Amino acid sequence: MALQKWEIFQDEATDFLNNYFNADFAMEGGFDSTTSHITVRKSNHLITTIEAKFGPTQAGQIVLEPLDGKFVFCDKSKNYSNSYTQEIIKYLNSNYSLFAGTNTASIHVNISDSILFNWVKTIYKDKDVEWIISSNKFNKLTLKDLLLIPINEIENHFDISLVFRRKKTGDTQIPGKDIIDFKDQLDLITKDYKIKKTDNKYLLTTNSRLSDFNIGTKYLVSMTNVDCQYYIKKKDIYTNPNVMFQLNLKDNVEFKGALFKEIHKL
Repeated sequence: MALQKWEIFQDEATDFLNNYFNADFAMEGGFDSTTSHITVRKSNHLITTIEAKFGPTQAGQIVLEPLDGKFVFCDKSKNYSNSYTQEIIKYLNSNYSLFAGTNTASIHVNISDSILFNWVKTIYKDKDVEWIISSNKFNKLTLKDLLLIPINEIENHFDISLVFRRKKTGDTQIPGKDIIDFKDQLDLITKDYKIKKTDNKYLLTTNSRLSDFNIGTKYLVSMTNVDCQYYIKKKDIYTNPNVMFQLNLKDNVEFKGALFKEIHKL
């Protein structure tokens, strides 16, 4: 399977740093683009950590949960809540009707850049990430292509934006916990049926063909190659709303190698 551009960038950036500095740089995070950290070691001692970001990139997200007419922080978020998280949620709640009504559309959140940058800095600080390396090129990297700066300088080299979105998932095989509810809905249509589980799917067999594939408001069935036999599915659902932080690299790319050497005594 071909590598993604961000994966190639991470590998090449790590190689570049190993060739440029007298230290050991290693990519952490594997195939997860949300944990794209380069660790820096000298004599097997961890001295700092660098965030690797290719091109326009996601810098984090906050997962939300609607509760009693307002948004609250959801524990599905990968990061802990902080004071800037609460400021963002406060803004969303002051415009709740605008954001609560959206489905799959993304909506720009018009909030102060300083709040957004401080949120990103706080998240990276919590992860002990002190530097960021970035580029709009993903391969054949040279010194003029690469940005290497302390995290606390990101507002000088990136534009930042925040987008509210609610992802939609497609129709899925019905989970076992919903079978009883499905039967209650199907009983209103017919009671002449059997349900069998096979290969993590539920098969419905009826004595006669169904005239409507919708079973209540939450479920549907799809035909198999056997007459009067159907797969049971749960209709598409919306996941938790969330806000996503986006960083876009400016043109003033600067590789602060001398500062890196000075701070870490390389």
